[in-house]
Amino acid sequence: MERKKIAGIIDIITVDDAATIRALAADERVDRDFKFRPLYNGFILKRVLRALSYKGAHFPHMTTKEDAIRKEHHDSLWEQFNANVSAMANGPDELEPLAKWIRQETTEQEAGVLVQQIIGRFFSADFKATPDSWQAALILHEAAGSKNLPKMLWWRLTGKVQYAKKLLGVVTNDNLLAIHGIAVAAHNLVATAGRLKSFYADESLRKTLTPETAVEQSLSAPPVVYRQALADGAAAGCPYSKSTLFLLKLQDANRNHQAKDMIFMTGTWSRCPAEQWIPAVIAGTWKRAIGT
Repeated sequence: MERKKIAGIIDIITVDDAATIRALAADERVDRDFKFRPLYNGFILKRVLRALSYKGAHFPHMTTKEDAIRKEHHDSLWEQFNANVSAMANGPDELEPLAKWIRQETTEQEAGVLVQQIIGRFFSADFKATPDSWQAALILHEAAGSKNLPKMLWWRLTGKVQYAKKLLGVVTNDNLLAIHGIAVAAHNLVATAGRLKSFYADESLRKTLTPETAVEQSLSAPPVVYRQALADGAAAGCPYSKSTLFLLKLQDANRNHQAKDMIFMTGTWSRCPAEQWIPAVIAGTWKRAIGT
């Protein structure tokens, strides 16, 4: 855990230890009720929230614990995703395009459009991913995390990010949950697909890797999630102040797959509602890829 603090300027704690992240996730004084202070914290949060919002509403993973709409959507999605787990784990036809990509039997250069199609179709049977919709997702991803200030300023002046969100709104019929799925959650599944592709290229792994092991070896946590202190407190012996911004580096905390609960924030109020569905998609895709 590393803290950078200059009074009135910056107060950020970066955490890459799983035990400390768990403690912070259970801490009532830590939430996603973001305040734009101190100065540099506010700069970071404004940039992130500007990218991860749509028509005045923050994306689900940037809303507070007690937000009533977040709770309702979270519980509903949890049930909907779980109802579809068995079907996906069996490897339905809709996973074949991604399985072909893993087997290198397609001209598709990257998995982004294919992954978007799987996620988008969960929200609407009529959803159609395109290279443009995937490019829009890449733009939002970069806008939320880039440190290239001149580029971000240019994008803001030209409306590049707003145009990307408008396009995503069109293909999802302005469904904020679907936009989050195809523009945020999709990136981790794309990374997972890349690992499955490398597994398939290794003939010995291809013959021996079970769907369950393929899931275990290919899943990874998001690089970072944001939290902010509502009041003074302490974590792992390190004090924090009201408005301290926490950068929780989930991917680093899950080094060598030793903290798998970091992947979906299992057991916390902010757990991913697709916690069981995503592994089912991976297992089903691997089954189709290896022909079982």
